[in-house]
Amino acid sequence: MDGELVVIIPDESSFYSLYSDGLFSRKVYIKETKETYLSYPEGAVVFLYYTYPNHRAVSCVRNVPGEADLPGLEKKVKVLFTVHASKVDKLKRAVGHLNKHAGGAYKYGDDFYLRLYFILQQRGKLNYLALRNVSERFKP
Repeated sequence: MDGELVVIIPDESSFYSLYSDGLFSRKVYIKETKETYLSYPEGAVVFLYYTYPNHRAVSCVRNVPGEADLPGLEKKVKVLFTVHASKVDKLKRAVGHLNKHAGGAYKYGDDFYLRLYFILQQRGKLNYLALRNVSERFKP
């Protein structure tokens, strides 16, 4: 499909690992290459969790034409934000909270994800009150 984003999850022998989180439309495992292919529809928001030997990062991307050529993706996408190190865990908690209490973390417009980025940048633990307020304000 032309507008689909295909994320290729590498096998364990790769120099990095990748976990993709979003509402995928199709999942295929290729036994010969030991790779998993996840397809996301056009416009979908996807959180890409990268783990390298000495580094962790998450990129929040939207499947629209963009400038970012990220590992494991078959095309360039628009990056909404990227966080590193301890902010990765904070983002995991935020996504889990949104999925449990706000009907999902993948349905918002770009402005919401910019606000989410700023909430993640706050010092200390995740500010659940701010997260709830922003999710209510930007409800789709």
